[in-house]
Amino acid sequence: MAHVCAHVDFFKHNYFFSKTNRKMIDGMANHAARVRRHMARHGQDVVEDYIDTCLSLENLIDPMSAYIQRTAKPKAALPDELGDDESGPVGKLRAKGYMDTFINPPEYLEAQKKKKEDEAKKQKRRFPEHPQRDVLAFLIEHAPLDHWQRDVLEIVRDEAYYFAPQAMTKIMNEGWACLRYDSLIFTNAGLVKMGDLVTNEIADIVFDGDSTQRVYDRNIIRDHATVTVKTRRGLELCGSNNHRVLLSDGETWKRLDELATGDHIKVSGGGDTWPEQQQRIDWQPHGHVTLFDVAKQADVSLWTVIRHRSGGATRRAEAIAEALETYELPQNLSLAQVKRRAPLRVPKLVDARVAAFLGYLVGDGHISKVKRNLGLTTGDEPQAQHFHDLGHELFGVLSTTKREDNKWRVLLHSQHLTDFLIEFFGLTHGPSAREKQIPEKILRSPEPVVRAFLRAYFDCDGYAGEQGVILSTMSDKLAEQTQLLLMNYGILSRKRKQTDGCWHLHVTGASAKVFAERIGFGLERKQKALDEYVSSKQWFKKETWDDEVVSLEHGRADVYDISVTETHRYAAGGFINHNSYWHSKILTEKALTAAEVIDYADANAGVLATSPGRLNPYKLGIELYRNIEDRWNKGQFGKEWDECDSMDQKRNWDRRTGLGRKRIFEVRKLYNDITFLDEFFTLEFCIEQKFYAFGFSERSGNWEIMSRDFKKVKDQLLKNLTNRGQPAIVVEDGNFENKSELLLRHIHEGADLDSGQARDTLKNASKVWTRPVNLLTRIEGKGKLLRCEDGNISERSAEY
Repeated sequence: MAHVCAHVDFFKHNYFFSKTNRKMIDGMANHAARVRRHMARHGQDVVEDYIDTCLSLENLIDPMSAYIQRTAKPKAALPDELGDDESGPVGKLRAKGYMDTFINPPEYLEAQKKKKEDEAKKQKRRFPEHPQRDVLAFLIEHAPLDHWQRDVLEIVRDEAYYFAPQAMTKIMNEGWACLRYDSLIFTNAGLVKMGDLVTNEIADIVFDGDSTQRVYDRNIIRDHATVTVKTRRGLELCGSNNHRVLLSDGETWKRLDELATGDHIKVSGGGDTWPEQQQRIDWQPHGHVTLFDVAKQADVSLWTVIRHRSGGATRRAEAIAEALETYELPQNLSLAQVKRRAPLRVPKLVDARVAAFLGYLVGDGHISKVKRNLGLTTGDEPQAQHFHDLGHELFGVLSTTKREDNKWRVLLHSQHLTDFLIEFFGLTHGPSAREKQIPEKILRSPEPVVRAFLRAYFDCDGYAGEQGVILSTMSDKLAEQTQLLLMNYGILSRKRKQTDGCWHLHVTGASAKVFAERIGFGLERKQKALDEYVSSKQWFKKETWDDEVVSLEHGRADVYDISVTETHRYAAGGFINHNSYWHSKILTEKALTAAEVIDYADANAGVLATSPGRLNPYKLGIELYRNIEDRWNKGQFGKEWDECDSMDQKRNWDRRTGLGRKRIFEVRKLYNDITFLDEFFTLEFCIEQKFYAFGFSERSGNWEIMSRDFKKVKDQLLKNLTNRGQPAIVVEDGNFENKSELLLRHIHEGADLDSGQARDTLKNASKVWTRPVNLLTRIEGKGKLLRCEDGNISERSAEY
């Protein structure tokens, strides 16, 4: 209901909806009844096929026809205009009497008369008299259609005009953002950061607490007020103050800034949502740059390089100095100290064996960049043996194993291997127990790989006994990641900080049974203790997936949001989150405010979903509204503002006029996307929001930034939005070449037509016209005439 209220408010007040049929719901019901009658008479398949043909042409309308007059009225000739006069010869130029025969010779007057007669004949033959933008209206009026076909085409045209204003104002409907960048969310690409999901679009499916949903839009808002929520189980979520989470009743949504300690919220894992593909490994060992390499790069001899380094005069000194920069890097010189480095075998995929090796290292392992080695310290010989075997099987590195102080110490000496683990997996090195994390490659791996990692990790830092399962770690982040992974298995846990600073992750009851079944321990003694704990309980108390709020902290941060289909919610950080702000605003305050009237969001409308490589209308719309409100509140408009050349003065300009809200009301009422951007997309706004123009580079084969020039950026924005981003097509001639063929012309505005779509549209237009249809356009700067006859497309050069 809130979603609909927001739409209704905008539609009611915006000028471009003023011509909309207010009884279109009844009209559409009437359309459906008419179509059903046609199906009863002519067959369902026949009518449906024809409807599909008409729908492919629904963009060939004139969306501005309701607001402007396309055909110009006859213009009265001015008395002093050069040109014809009813009382004088055709085309005669004004001249003094003594110059008349010189300026207007008889042959000139005759040529002008013939030219005007030819133009009059040509104009008389033109059909239509002027190019017509509403192609559907022309087809309805002049195509030889049966009554039912004409009726269906009229229905498609009526509904196309009904929806046209929405396409013209989509930037003026913007969304809102919710969670901090590092919030972890369950997706089909694994457990990923919200910021990565929004900015890198690394996944398109999320879990909503009950089922999976598709992500159709993403958004960011900078420097927003936030609330950090912590729960009794140790879950933590940081989001915008207006962000909503689901309460324990499964029905009530509450804003973060309205939560109170003691409130109970619903929690969720990822519903066993896992990636399908194993992560690829594309790391290569570093090569050592030698002085021979420097000499080769500078195109000199080795002795010339040595002389240059000792301070002697050399030829190509500048080239030698440039080549020496890489050689003299500390990391390269450190490699130079190793005379011979054993080759490293690098796996191609992050499989269960790699995951287990990483689990051991994250648990009881260590890496030393200084000593160029890594190892594991454990009291269990089977664990030490398994780690030793994995090192040799995966990387071809043999380890040394010693028993000291009742501990087994396994050590692998390989700088290549330490570099690989640190650089590719992001493992910590040196004394870093508090900074340890689960590698991102594991978080984004299939379930069997994650299971192997967790089993090895729990073998190191986990305990099983009368208290269930307890994991100990000094790293808060590591405990958080592990807790969320367990939730994806359906395992609830409680994260608590001990007096010594160590974090305990405690799994008991029914969740301990699930842990035993789904993950378990690799060490026999620990698995046996877990089995005894589970078997000693004749029954387990039913676990409720809810949690209690224990603390709330306010702050500021950049926040990120996604919009998902159907339920408009998603599981992140263990919470169930809603993806729309203005729905919450209406529901919680139960009445429209001035901010709602302007900033309400069509955040859940799939028709406005952002595709890769396209503009995000939510982001642009909300930032423009905020910019307008801020400028008019500070008086940053008018002649004095426009003529001010001092950037410092403009930056500190604040006349405290307080007209921002009033101005936004006016904008909402009078503008569409084109006029909105044309007037308010300023140089200052472009610089602040870091807009740029991009295009496809033939040189690199990639999409690249082409320009940051304000005019080019704004021109590209306006060009993409003109005619709702659709190519403009007009009816040029309904009797082309006097053959009753239809000639359409593409109004070329810098972008060529999509060849495949143009041909399909031409075929469908030919079906409606029932005769050949031609399309005049420009392709790669050259005029082309496409012709469709009996479904066959031909192409020839033509003057455009």
